[in-house]
Amino acid sequence: MKEEAVKAYSIPINAPNDLIKAYFEAKKKALKEVFSCVVYSRRRKAHLNFKKEDRRNLRNKLLKDWTYSKHYIDSAINSVIGLVAEQGGPWSIKRNQLSF
Repeated sequence: MKEEAVKAYSIPINAPNDLIKAYFEAKKKALKEVFSCVVYSRRRKAHLNFKKEDRRNLRNKLLKDWTYSKHYIDSAINSVIGLVAEQGGPWSIKRNQLSF
């Protein structure tokens, strides 16, 4: 059996600042859109009324001037929906509204 030596080097990874800024700006826009879909019942309970079409429209809107990979926009939208629709929190969601 032949033995092989493997050398490891530390490579500094610097995330591009413009990507980080653009991601957080997209996340802010997504948060505004998702919050605009919150409706209140007669008992003053909040419900997130965000359907597949709303998510698709938001994704297309955020991708218009986006120069990076699309999965960053999907990640921003999903994290905002998860934040607003946190289980056990003050928000209530109907399961069929968030099936994508």
